[in-house]
Amino acid sequence: MKNEIKTQSLKGMRAIVTGGGSGIGASICLELALEGAIVGVVDRNEDSIDEVVKKILKLGGSAVKICLDIGTEEACQQVIKTAVDRLGGLEILVNNAAPTRGDKTKARNITESDWNIYQSVQLNAPAILADAASKHLKVSGQGVIVNISSTISKDVTPLISWPYHVSKAGLDHLTRWLAVRFGSEGIRVNAVAPGLVDRVEGPKLSDNLEHMALIKDVVPLQRPAQTKEIGQAVAFLCSEKSSYITGHVLVIDGGLSISEGFALAVKGLNLGKNNSL
Repeated sequence: MKNEIKTQSLKGMRAIVTGGGSGIGASICLELALEGAIVGVVDRNEDSIDEVVKKILKLGGSAVKICLDIGTEEACQQVIKTAVDRLGGLEILVNNAAPTRGDKTKARNITESDWNIYQSVQLNAPAILADAASKHLKVSGQGVIVNISSTISKDVTPLISWPYHVSKAGLDHLTRWLAVRFGSEGIRVNAVAPGLVDRVEGPKLSDNLEHMALIKDVVPLQRPAQTKEIGQAVAFLCSEKSSYITGHVLVIDGGLSISEGFALAVKGLNLGKNNSL
């Protein structure tokens, strides 16, 4: 297969992506590699890492496997040490790993929750990884941290449990705090907040005709995002093209969050056909 690396806006930069073995994380790894970065794929599933690394190598990119869990402080420290040892340094940290959205039957349950896993993976781990990585990120003078948040950090849905909402909201504010903390060291910290995404694994939103009809009603761009589009946004925030952007949460939702909720509900019920919404 011919080399697919083209623009190389991240040429020579060394990156790690947590939760990089599947879904949005895998697409982020591929996009960073397409831009010339050497990518450390961090995940606890070795088979998933192998698949992503294989894809990157077929594209003519460079990647290394880092099979570790980030559920503890010791593990986070080990991730950074392993990454620096294998990559020879570090310029980019992408905090993407996250637990699943949880059991839908407990979505409205406040007392029984798996808050501890959300807190450890979506709040503690990004903070610890950022701190451990900072001394390496500032060496090059172009260090970047990107956190993967969600539109659920601001918008509430009863279909998803409170730990997911609260941990993503905390991640947004952690992003701003880290931006202030590390700005003087030349490290930029931003986040991306995806909305509805057609994930690579499992059932796709676009395969469900009822869901797509709703999406066309409520999303101005009338479709879910592709994981590649999230990866491209991350690559932009890692590049010199965003060199004066820090502390920002970039929403990637096709315009869903800019629409007024009641009007969308009316439209979805087909009650507003004659109204200008």
